[in-house]
Amino acid sequence: MIERLTELEEQGKQIKVGIVGTGFLGSGIVHQIYQMKGMSASVLADINIEAAIKAYLKNKVDRSQVVIAENVRTAKDAVYRGKPVVTEDPEIIPETGVDVIVEATGVPEIGAKIALKSILNRKHIVMMNVEADVVIGPILSKFAKSCGVVYTIAAGDQPGVICEMYDWAISLGLKVVVAGRGTVLPPGGRKLTPEEVKDEARKFGLSPKMLTSFKDGTKSQIEMAGVANMIGFLPDVRGMHEPFASVDELVNVFALQEQGGILERERVIESANCYTPEGKYVVQGQVFPGVFLIVTTEHPGIINSLNYHWSTRGYTGPNYPLYRPYHLCAIEVPRSIAKAYLYHEAIGAAQKIWAEAITLAKKELKKGEILDGAGGATVYGLVEKAQIAKQERLLPIGFANGGRLKVDVSEDEPITWDMVEVDTDSFLFKLRKLQDEERLLD
Repeated sequence: MIERLTELEEQGKQIKVGIVGTGFLGSGIVHQIYQMKGMSASVLADINIEAAIKAYLKNKVDRSQVVIAENVRTAKDAVYRGKPVVTEDPEIIPETGVDVIVEATGVPEIGAKIALKSILNRKHIVMMNVEADVVIGPILSKFAKSCGVVYTIAAGDQPGVICEMYDWAISLGLKVVVAGRGTVLPPGGRKLTPEEVKDEARKFGLSPKMLTSFKDGTKSQIEMAGVANMIGFLPDVRGMHEPFASVDELVNVFALQEQGGILERERVIESANCYTPEGKYVVQGQVFPGVFLIVTTEHPGIINSLNYHWSTRGYTGPNYPLYRPYHLCAIEVPRSIAKAYLYHEAIGAAQKIWAEAITLAKKELKKGEILDGAGGATVYGLVEKAQIAKQERLLPIGFANGGRLKVDVSEDEPITWDMVEVDTDSFLFKLRKLQDEERLLD
């Protein structure tokens, strides 16, 4: 990849990138692109125009060189002239001269609009908005293929790292039993609210709602639902088991019950918690912030090789761990940009809705209350098999932002489509309806 990027640079060319959302993740992508060859952060969009400008200023761009665009014509002209562009309107970006667009807002409705408009304008799209991908990823992937562009999740995010490891393992003919990640979820953590984490969020430059989605486990559940939809795995139980497990315990914990583990079946998604059931946070040997696969094989020669390579850790099969101890989010995203543009390949893309991230009440809710979605004070998300979600009419959490309850809901009760008034005129809803009619759910 570095040879291809260097070649572009030497030819005076660059992969022109548009980035929607310049918060913690979006601005991080800008910073990384400025350290690279053959790539430029050409257009940045954010409702806070100063945040977008600040992302350029932190990379020693003269403010006088930044073009503030209110329409496509201004933005397109500036991109052509090599000027950095900022805009409040993200829908401008697909109509400019950029090559790849990164959607990093985390807002499902915005993500749906930008992704489809990018695809229809023949732009590759890197979807960091897993909240949208887990709802409509399959149809966006299908549209992208028909338009000859790449729809992909991002390298560096845990789903992207898992997908790359999975591709590596199955390419070699290994059987993958479990695909998983580390998580940090204390007892009672699902009930956290943005108000409780606002000081910590401010410290790291995150929105309180985003940080809450990390800390209450919703983000982890959404991301693993996304992984399921990319590789065809399922949760073993609603919300996954999420047991405490250190790196050295992975192969024993995430094994079939007849092997002494907790799983009823293979080919599952899972999370390894850093908290014990008693509420003790364990640092030594924790899986987070890493990801893992549990693999196996029936070939005696390969078993012998695996035993040799794992001999110092005492693994003798039938299961073996593949573990990467980190994911670097925004730092790695440019790899997915380059892979889409240079090789026309995705890091990972949803093929079908195998799993849903469903909605549950964080507290007792009353009729007429407005739901505030992932990371809010009213609901949290758990992953569930798509067929069960369909049968029980469980509401995907991507539709839980802004819906008005028709009935009272008990704490921890799953919320169904029948319990809430959803905006059926939203772009997200219309795309999901089309996806369901295309039978990408079944």
